[in-house]
Amino acid sequence: MRKPKIAVVCHRGEIPGPNRVLPDSIGTTYISAIVKAGGLPFLIPLDYPLEDLSVIRESFDGLLLTGGGDVETRRYNGIEHPSVSGVWPVRDEIETRLYRTAIETGWPVFGICRGVQIMNVAAGGKLYSDISDQVPTHRFIHPQPVGTPRDKLVHSVKIEPGTLLHRIIGKDSIPVNSFHHQAVSIPGEGMVISAVSEDGIIEALENPAHPFVLGVQWHPECMQQYDDQMKLFRAFTEACGQRSS
Repeated sequence: MRKPKIAVVCHRGEIPGPNRVLPDSIGTTYISAIVKAGGLPFLIPLDYPLEDLSVIRESFDGLLLTGGGDVETRRYNGIEHPSVSGVWPVRDEIETRLYRTAIETGWPVFGICRGVQIMNVAAGGKLYSDISDQVPTHRFIHPQPVGTPRDKLVHSVKIEPGTLLHRIIGKDSIPVNSFHHQAVSIPGEGMVISAVSEDGIIEALENPAHPFVLGVQWHPECMQQYDDQMKLFRAFTEACGQRSS
């Protein structure tokens, strides 16, 4: 069986100054996790022509939606908040269209942090634009202070029995890291909650009507030393491999 080819949509950064450029890039931990799980990652730039997205679908066996800046608030009729940052509408658009293509065609898709949020918005769901202001029952800070190690386990998530996530992990709960100030508030069409945090924040969604549509709010790519986290990448890559065989 050939190694599955996985499309990874880039994040857009900005280098200030007189020679301003807008680089498209991706964190190396996403790439190494895919490779370690047996897949071949390919980066998709944000200025890829939208009219040719079908080429991405035809060329790759799966789609990874990664972390990054916030989803544009207007896309989910959310509450504007000063903490909303790193918004790139061009990224929202390409990821929304690719996710909907995945739903229409049975393409395996795995979303991480922002990834699960854009999946939910693309499905017609809602987000909290800032947890600390909009969720009075939250008991701890989900975004950890700047400088916190990316692999630090800071809280646990309860995994719903019978879900794809539970079948992959094989446990009722696991500890995770946490680097998000936004979260899913209302699941979109077809989305099922598969994990919640200790204070009730939605931490994972999936669409059981499709072979592999899963998103998690934490960052498993930063915790590759933990087998429970690598199980997610292995399961995703395996699903992509089944599509490629």
